[in-house]
Amino acid sequence: MYDDAFEIRHIAESLLYRYATCLDDGPLEHWPRCFTDTGQYRLIPRENLVQNVPVALMHCTSRGQLEECVTTLMRTHATVPYACRHLYTNVQVELPRGGRALVRANYAIYHMVEEGEVDLLSMGRVEARVLLEPQPLFERMDVIYEMCRLSGLKIYPL
Repeated sequence: MYDDAFEIRHIAESLLYRYATCLDDGPLEHWPRCFTDTGQYRLIPRENLVQNVPVALMHCTSRGQLEECVTTLMRTHATVPYACRHLYTNVQVELPRGGRALVRANYAIYHMVEEGEVDLLSMGRVEARVLLEPQPLFERMDVIYEMCRLSGLKIYPL
C-alpha cells in the first residue's frame, strides 16, 4: 500500500501521461490498457454536466468496449487523422481511500491542421479515479470538455 503523498502523486501523474502518450504518439491500441477491466470512460460536454443531463458524446463501461472503439477507429482510419499533443496543468491528486486516488487536471489538446499550422482541438478538465494496486490503472475517466472540434463523423477519445 502506498502511504507517501509524493509517491502517490507521481504514480497518478505517470498514468495520466502514459494515457496521453497512447493518444498522441500511439500505438492507439495501448490506450485501453490504461484502464481496469471494468474501467469507464466518458467524454462529456460541460453544459451537460452543469445541467445534470446524463448524456456523453462517448461512454464506454469496460476495457472491452474501449478496445472495440479503437478497433473501429483503426478499421476506418490507419491512424487518428491528426497529430495532437495533450497538455495537462493544475494536476491535483487526492490521497487514496481504499487503495484509490482521485485525479483532477485541466487539459488542452492541440493538433496540427497543416504543415506548421496548429489549432486548439479541445480544452476542459479530466476527473479520474485511479486504482493503485496491483498496478495503477483508471477505474473511471471523465473528460469534461468546454470546447471540442472533432473533424469528420468519428468520435475520438480525448
